[in-house]
Amino acid sequence: MSNPHEQHPAHRTQPQGYPPQGYGQPQPGHGAPPPGYGTPPAGGYHRPQMRNGLGVAALVLGIIGALTGWIPLLFWLAGTLGLLAVIFGLIGRARHGKGLASNGAMALAGAILGLVAMGLATWGMVITINAAKDTVAAIDEALATDGPMVKATKSAAPKPLAFGQVAGEPPFALKITSATTTKTVTSVVDNHSAQGVFVVVKVLVKNNGDRPARWDGTDSGLLDSDAKQYNVNTEATISQNLGDGGGLYDEINPGQKVTRTLVFDIPAKATPRVVGLFGSQGSKGAFMYLR
Repeated sequence: MSNPHEQHPAHRTQPQGYPPQGYGQPQPGHGAPPPGYGTPPAGGYHRPQMRNGLGVAALVLGIIGALTGWIPLLFWLAGTLGLLAVIFGLIGRARHGKGLASNGAMALAGAILGLVAMGLATWGMVITINAAKDTVAAIDEALATDGPMVKATKSAAPKPLAFGQVAGEPPFALKITSATTTKTVTSVVDNHSAQGVFVVVKVLVKNNGDRPARWDGTDSGLLDSDAKQYNVNTEATISQNLGDGGGLYDEINPGQKVTRTLVFDIPAKATPRVVGLFGSQGSKGAFMYLR
């Protein structure tokens, strides 16, 4: 038997403080967002920040490296900058491919300029090495020959002057004051030993010109009794003149007299006979007996 005081469920009242059932709660399909969707961010969508630094660095280093590469002596700097430009450019290009950078063309240009800089660096290194080799070869040749050859021979040379006579070789007046033989020569800086025997010739040089001029005598030559020719021993001559005359390559003022020392290395059995001295370039030379 039903309870007369029992209310139908549809008319049952809600407890106080609660909204009626079916009100205040939007149902799907009635304008409410579907389940599972959140509220969009207040600031909207943000793109990731572009990382363009390496692309810019590659272009700058590539330009500097390519310009530096035109100076052969700076090949080391051009090569270093070029290598860095290639590395940075490739990394920057890879970032562009991943959407992390927006300057892919700039990075590629930097890498290409880096390759150009490395090529110029190689070119500069080859030039520098070859120049150094040529310089060393020229020095070795000069030391091996001990000065330029004197083309005059006993038959072609003018008649030699007697020992002690003055020869006019404009702008100089030249006079041999002594000629001695020795196995070694000593200077203020070093000592030299002859392969055969040294012939040490003292020459008094006077400048008769009107301006300072240099007379080093390194193009002089010595003839022995068999007309064989010997050149100045440059190293020994230079060291000997550090004490005599102040320096082999010092200029001589007008009217000034200095003594220059010439050193020849000849076989021990050879007999020194004549010395040929030259004043200026193109001079025919003055030949003097040594005794």
